[in-house]
Amino acid sequence: MSNFYFDVHMHLDLYKDTEKIVNQILNYKSYTIAVTNLPYLYDRAINKFGEQRYIRFALGLHPELIEQFPEQIPHFFERLGHCRYIGEIGLDFGKSNYNSKMLQMNTFEKIIKTCDDFENKILSVHSRKAEKEVIDIIGADFNGKIILHWYSGNMTELSRAIRNNYYFSINGDMLASKKGRDIVNEIPLERILIESDAPFTKDTRESYNIMYIDNLISKLSNLKNVDKHKMSNILKGNFSKLLK
Repeated sequence: MSNFYFDVHMHLDLYKDTEKIVNQILNYKSYTIAVTNLPYLYDRAINKFGEQRYIRFALGLHPELIEQFPEQIPHFFERLGHCRYIGEIGLDFGKSNYNSKMLQMNTFEKIIKTCDDFENKILSVHSRKAEKEVIDIIGADFNGKIILHWYSGNMTELSRAIRNNYYFSINGDMLASKKGRDIVNEIPLERILIESDAPFTKDTRESYNIMYIDNLISKLSNLKNVDKHKMSNILKGNFSKLLK
């Protein structure tokens, strides 16, 4: 069993049994970044749970929801100065979101510029079918930390993101596909973080269990051919650097 647990991207507020999950996270001392999809959901989570020792809520504005909830955009920027953790944000150019492409781009550019000015933000970024644009907008000199969550783009953009010193959060579904494993194999060990993206991954749909993280570390150590204890220590070091 790994003795250090963390999860940099999960959606606590999308579960029904949140109290049980919070207790589990606290019992295992699992450092958790609970992302949200809209500012009012962030407010609701903060009001319900407050700040827990092992849970940090991230202020989000999901690209798939931005066209449906444009009134949430100003609320996001009102709160931005008070939040260190930002996510889920980004771009999504999948078919169902293509019409909102310009709104997404303009909003994401403004988020990156504003966060860059603050210097200490940690961003969890969605980039489905928009990897090039996401990397173009963030650039190579962002004044904060970037985590590309569930990266699924091509190797050219992956190389650019690695050169730009972004982190990548890896989940079990990524390791279940050949493309996902090929991507993870290209990512340097010191750039890897782990996430569940619960409840959007196969093993977290029904319930959230910390053992998911333990299994993920095992699979990652097998793929990277690194002893599990050593892998756990590498991930712990990466997580510590992320927070510095």
